[in-house]
Amino acid sequence: MIDLPLAFHLSDADETEQFGRVLGDLLASREAHPGSVAVLLSGDLGAGKTTLVRGLAVGLGADATAVASPTFTIRMDHAGAERMLAHIDAWRIGVEDLESIGFDELVEGDAIIAIEWPERLDAGLPERHVRIRLEHAASSDPNAECGRCITIDAPTLDARERRRIADGLSILVQAARISPPRCPVCGAPPAGESSTDAPFCSSRCRMADLGDWLLMRHRIEGGEVPEFDE
Repeated sequence: MIDLPLAFHLSDADETEQFGRVLGDLLASREAHPGSVAVLLSGDLGAGKTTLVRGLAVGLGADATAVASPTFTIRMDHAGAERMLAHIDAWRIGVEDLESIGFDELVEGDAIIAIEWPERLDAGLPERHVRIRLEHAASSDPNAECGRCITIDAPTLDARERRRIADGLSILVQAARISPPRCPVCGAPPAGESSTDAPFCSSRCRMADLGDWLLMRHRIEGGEVPEFDE
């Protein structure tokens, strides 16, 4: 049985937008996903957050050409076929600013709420949400088109909703699936990106890894114990 989290390698902007389109189409159903659902988009500048939101707009039946980074307007609304897409850039705001942009009304309705830089809002984030992390993929070839790694989870949605999203993404997303990130100590899913324990699953694993380094149990490539100047 397929379940979240899932991870994919997105080779370019087209695959990033196609991922968003599939997710938007899945979330368009009020019956399958009642009430509002926030899509929390984390990643560095240029990681593809706004590109993914354009895909969400297409999947929801909204005008993707009207989607742009709302850094200065903070919130932009796009009418979809069945439900609205609200696009919020939280870079310039905090929890104390949410009332001024009508955030409570959004959450109480049935909109899909795409939030870039959700870490800025912390405790003000909606309970029902999908978490997406976009990261630039690494390559040893400086001339390679590395693309992006995307990880998606929905820890606060019920099991039926999670399975529906996981099944839909695994079947319809054109990008290659990859292994989702795991705690480097125990292999469990890592703590959320806003946690100080990430990429570990807990403070216990984080401290265990630190202890391994202090006791020189970790090895550099080749298996040799590193030498240190006295």
